[in-house]
Amino acid sequence: MTEEKTFMIGDFIDSKGGEKFDLSSTLRLRAKSINQKKLWASKDRSAEFMGDIWSLFVDSEKEKQIQTVLHSVCVELIENSVKYGCQDHDYIITTDLCLKRDELLVYVVNKSDLSQIPDLQSSAQLILDTDNIRKLFKQKMKAAKAAKKQGESTSQLGFIRIIMQGVKLAWRIEMGSEIAVVTSLARLSLTRKDA
Repeated sequence: MTEEKTFMIGDFIDSKGGEKFDLSSTLRLRAKSINQKKLWASKDRSAEFMGDIWSLFVDSEKEKQIQTVLHSVCVELIENSVKYGCQDHDYIITTDLCLKRDELLVYVVNKSDLSQIPDLQSSAQLILDTDNIRKLFKQKMKAAKAAKKQGESTSQLGFIRIIMQGVKLAWRIEMGSEIAVVTSLARLSLTRKDA
């Protein structure tokens, strides 16, 4: 039996640590009961809905940009939750949006097979440690094209796309004996001049 342990990647803010938010909302999807093909279609609508609602709570000059970025963040994180989720277990994918003064925090929680965690760790660390995110994006695009020619799908571009929009990413990973609970955090600043 594996000993349970929890670790963080990046600057993670725990939503359960007594943090008071000005506003929050939650979307829950039951992974096992959803038709995968329908989920791929509905994730865009779910993310767009959240983007529409939450853009109402920010400065009207930033509304469209926040709506677009939030939609993109939610789509990428929900897609990863399904793609790398625990296929053999029934679990809930939870998306929490929390407004904290000048920052919007998006938490997406899912369960993953333990075998997926090393890849997540290395991808996350590579992205957080890079000095040139655009150069990394180009390298990953080349690698994805080469992999596609061989019938593989290993782009790992989702996190990079999020970071390129000025969003900060972090993760909390709780390792259990059979599965890991992964919480991805995207932090959207509402005070940036280009936000």
